[in-house]
Amino acid sequence: MSIKHFIQSGESETLEFKKSTGEWKEIIEAISAFANTRGGVILVGVDKKNKICGVSVGKGTIEDLTNKILNNTEPKIYPEIGIRTMDKKKILYVKVEANPYDVALSFGKPFKRVGKNTVRMSKDECKRRTLEIHKRELT
Repeated sequence: MSIKHFIQSGESETLEFKKSTGEWKEIIEAISAFANTRGGVILVGVDKKNKICGVSVGKGTIEDLTNKILNNTEPKIYPEIGIRTMDKKKILYVKVEANPYDVALSFGKPFKRVGKNTVRMSKDECKRRTLEIHKRELT
């Protein structure tokens, strides 16, 4: 699916829009949520009204975001990060795969996707998911 189709379809359980890299904390929480759910894509440079506002991408932009992701996720999450251009504006995309082997934490907390929202997972749900993962590994 193209970036244009993603934007037209709007936010969902597997798609999140962020206006700028200044929202890096929310981006990292969404990364954790996608890893704990079905995976997904974050488009940076698109606002909540599906409007392309673009993002300024300098020499260290991707490296800086990558370092913030690695420093604030456990286990470390290594998403695919790239740049696309639409309407002469740059959009940063962050593609996250689902992690069925562990509960991914962001800033020490577990998140998940519910519809088009990133929500914090309860302690009980986190424990239950961790037990389910370990049971699968033992069988």
